[in-house]
Amino acid sequence: MNKNCPYIVRCNECEFVSDILLDETLALNQRDFHSLETLHSVSIWCRASETWGLVTELMGVELK
Repeated sequence: MNKNCPYIVRCNECEFVSDILLDETLALNQRDFHSLETLHSVSIWCRASETWGLVTELMGVELK
């Protein structure tokens, strides 16, 4: 992943979408917070090349 790419966290089960985050750690924290608070499945998306794409790896760790 590129440094300082914009990330968003989206819930797969409700209408929750985070503000735009510029840090991988903040994206992971936001995902974990919403997931634990609601017990919902949450995904992280990154904007690269003018389109949003699902993130499968952050900080060298594969996301599930």
